[in-house]
Amino acid sequence: MSEGDKRVFISYAREDRIFAHQLGELLKQRGISVAGDLDTAFGSDLSAGLRRQIEDATALVLLIPSQTTANRNSIWFEAGAAKALGKPVLAVLPPGRDAGSTELPTDLAGLLVLDADRRSLDSVADTLVHAVPAEQRQIIAAD
Repeated sequence: MSEGDKRVFISYAREDRIFAHQLGELLKQRGISVAGDLDTAFGSDLSAGLRRQIEDATALVLLIPSQTTANRNSIWFEAGAAKALGKPVLAVLPPGRDAGSTELPTDLAGLLVLDADRRSLDSVADTLVHAVPAEQRQIIAAD
């Protein structure tokens, strides 16, 4: 199994954009394909573009937004969509964010959360590389 068969969608709030880019770059350096709106323009069909990227990903990396984040419902929606599609959701608490000041929706509350204040960014990326599943390819046998 090559790491190239692993693709993540990073779901994040605008306030976490810099951290999302840093984490995305480390994952790319480790052979993981990264999607999200990090560097993609969808034009007028943003929701369809995001949906395609979530469908194409093998996992979603959720950067947990703060309670005051304006678009946090969009982030929860993306995570819920990934779960509905059977994709693992891997949660990361961005640096400087107090775990007590965040709240996960009940359907996501059981997630293991990687705290970027308690681990180095390299350690977070390494853990994610191991947690992201590779694409399952179907092999059809000829009769």
